Amino acid sequence: MTPPKNKKTSDQDDEQGMSDEGVGNLFTGGAAAPSGALAGWAAAPSSPAAQAVPAAQPGLAVPRPPVVPRPTQELVEEPAAPVSDADTAKPVGFYVSTNVANRFRKLRKQSDLTHTQIVFLAVEDAVEKGLTQVVEEARRAPKFQSKLFAVATNNTDLRGLGPVQLQYKPTRAQRAVIDGLVTEAGLPDHTKFLAVVLDQYLPGRRDA
Repeated sequence: MTPPKNKKTSDQDDEQGMSDEGVGNLFTGGAAAPSGALAGWAAAPSSPAAQAVPAAQPGLAVPRPPVVPRPTQELVEEPAAPVSDADTAKPVGFYVSTNVANRFRKLRKQSDLTHTQIVFLAVEDAVEKGLTQVVEEARRAPKFQSKLFAVATNNTDLRGLGPVQLQYKPTRAQRAVIDGLVTEAGLPDHTKFLAVVLDQYLPGRRDA
């Protein structure tokens, strides 16, 4: 016998009932009451923690505790220990002749001395000899000589001076000592002073 149109069979009714009663409660969060033996199990709490947590209502969002922003902690950098400027070594350049520069570099390679140490040794040697004597020996005879007219002292035509730049690294305090010796020697600047003392200290042939 052919069933009438628009009427569901009993199998279809059972399948629809199973879909609403079983699967819907587990995955969609429906509130339909469990049937049969599951009713007692669902009613009994499993643990105290389960009692404390309310069941989620369908369609309602679970309230979350407010997030309290924590104050940001700024990193405070500790100030570095102050360094005295008198103890800070800075490079200082001076100019010498090609001959003095070659002798300077040769001594540097043959020894374990630094540029600064070589300069200090040359200065100490000049102080021991006498700055006045060292400077007088470095002066070349003036090109113009006169018995009647006095010739001014020339501090630019000194043995040791030239176009080659060398460097050393004295501290401010050490540079102050050298500046004092430059004044004592009667020279206008430390470049001329270092060129003179190095020419007389370094091994090898001196400037003509």
